[in-house]
Amino acid sequence: MSIAKLFFHNVQKNPKKTALIFNDNAISYGDLSKMVCQISANIKDAKNVHIAVLLENSIEFAALLISAAQTGAVLVPFPATMSSSQLEHLFKKNSIDFFIGDHSFKDIKKLEILERKPPLTDILNDDIDNNYIIVSTSGSTSEPKPIVLTQSIKLKRIEIACKTYGLDSSDTILVSTPMHHSLAQRGVLLGLTLGATVVLMDRFSPAKYLETIELTRATFSFSVSNQLESIVDFIDQYNVSSIKKMVSSSYAIKPEVKNRLLNYFDIHECYGTSEVGCVTELAPKDLNEHLESVGKPMDGIEIKILDPNEQGIGEIAVKSPWKFKEYYELLEITHESFEDGYFKTGDLGVLKDGFLYYTGRKKEMIKTGGISVYPMDIEKVIKEVDGVDEVAVIGIEDSYFGEAVIAVFTGTAKIADIRSVAKEKLLSYQQPLFYDRVDALPKNSLGKLQKFKLKEKYKNLDLGRRLKGLL
Repeated sequence: MSIAKLFFHNVQKNPKKTALIFNDNAISYGDLSKMVCQISANIKDAKNVHIAVLLENSIEFAALLISAAQTGAVLVPFPATMSSSQLEHLFKKNSIDFFIGDHSFKDIKKLEILERKPPLTDILNDDIDNNYIIVSTSGSTSEPKPIVLTQSIKLKRIEIACKTYGLDSSDTILVSTPMHHSLAQRGVLLGLTLGATVVLMDRFSPAKYLETIELTRATFSFSVSNQLESIVDFIDQYNVSSIKKMVSSSYAIKPEVKNRLLNYFDIHECYGTSEVGCVTELAPKDLNEHLESVGKPMDGIEIKILDPNEQGIGEIAVKSPWKFKEYYELLEITHESFEDGYFKTGDLGVLKDGFLYYTGRKKEMIKTGGISVYPMDIEKVIKEVDGVDEVAVIGIEDSYFGEAVIAVFTGTAKIADIRSVAKEKLLSYQQPLFYDRVDALPKNSLGKLQKFKLKEKYKNLDLGRRLKGLL
């Protein structure tokens, strides 16, 4: 059954039930279905057409997910804060035909999704294996790689979440991440296909997150690890007793944080990527013996470690029933991303007694706030600034972000000028949080940059601690 059919089944079953809460607004399944049908009327001629979505979290964005499933349109979400020059480049890479949002583009037509037209009530698309959503992830080149997901893939990820965490229509599911990311989309679709209530935040802050749980009596949430680590110092001030299960994704939560949060609710940890979804589960019953693990493979998942070293650490590779379809129009890169049917994640880890332990990033990849960032992309931009001779971008362990991005450079450029260029040309999560000018970058006798010496020098910076003091 398609996403649209599941949603409309819930509409018929309980039209007055609250489907979605966004800030101070609540909308029932019946009223949300009217919005869905109105949006579908405006995109009904866009079957298999790529539509860029430049919206912040909103009820309209949630409704659009259902409308795309109803009509067969292909959604390609991007951060609404991206500059027009960045978007125009990505539009070409993703074959964008139309866009939805407040931007304006010379050659791409804007769709007004709430324009008054006779609502579309028919389901025009029954093929759940057609392209449905294309999400972007940072790549090793200057632009993100487009990940193609079908309804079938989304539904399989929803099914395993329901099975693993015991979810049903009685749950209230809190979504606190941006909807251009696949994790937030999964949370919204999970709730609306189950007939549950979804609570969608416009943006995250520790206080607002905890207040939202208290006010809405949320029972379940997918959250990224740095969000959960940021609430520890505030959680005593709120009533979070309604939460039955909290799932942490992106990277392993610090053991001391896990122990503190377990006083308030069950923590389930999962490891995964946008390409393969969640692939491990660390259940509360396993926490005592495997506190630093990210869990065992979920049902149907196979994990192996490629090229392990003497300690058994190597690249994590995953065989998943709900893996992505492909990188859009990057068939060679898609092929190279697999080995014997296993997706090569680029992350490092080790398997011990069937449990996966995540140990870091392959090569120089930085994972900040649960998002993968490649230093080369940032260095390329900073090198364009007049007065920058050399630059090294590294990730340092951080109490808030998991890893914080910092840039160390030589030359006469002003830090303010570098920040200005970075703000214009980089995504928000790519922008360094700290800059330092040095006389020379450390190199070996062959002239090769030694980034490990920079990591050692700045390891106690902990920018997240300063940030938490401002929240």
